[in-house]
Amino acid sequence: MIPQRRINSKDMAAFLRTNIEPLEDRIFGKRYRAAARLLDETYLPCVVFQSRLLTVDLAIRRFDELRSDPSQYRMVVESFVSKGSHAADYEIKAIEPSPFAWPLEFLKKIHGETVMSWTAFVVEMKDGVMFSFGTTFSFEFFELPEGYAYTDIARIHSGMLHSQEQGLIPFSTNSMNGIRIYREKPFFTCFLDHL
Repeated sequence: MIPQRRINSKDMAAFLRTNIEPLEDRIFGKRYRAAARLLDETYLPCVVFQSRLLTVDLAIRRFDELRSDPSQYRMVVESFVSKGSHAADYEIKAIEPSPFAWPLEFLKKIHGETVMSWTAFVVEMKDGVMFSFGTTFSFEFFELPEGYAYTDIARIHSGMLHSQEQGLIPFSTNSMNGIRIYREKPFFTCFLDHL
């Protein structure tokens, strides 16, 4: 963990590159999932750190491409300036690994959409207990059942649900009734100059 003091963007980027496994994104480059503590001691367990330069370049390119289409242009500007939750790098005094950022080895075992706009999977823990999960395209962070950490995960069963009565079953929207589904967690984005 970086010492509890105001840190600069360059030090944060160095810590992330050294200590956090990146998610590769074809548009935004390497994205680092971590936790952050703000100057006022607010703890943010889920923060994605990514390149400020790549994001600004994308915004400029998209603005130029859509300037002649007012309805599309306004939507794109809105998505860059007023959507999502952001944490300013100058408000962060410490970063550390997030307890909700699963290693890539597990994320790579979750395959595609199970149904339109929904990906279902079951997480089997090392003690044999299974939990149903689902997400609507967000794979950065996942909640965890009480008493478990991502280090307890043994395997992923993609496209499945787990029912107390039936055990491991193929996903269907009809079979979701009464099953506790663990979900993706919301996150903040922090843009850094040195990533």
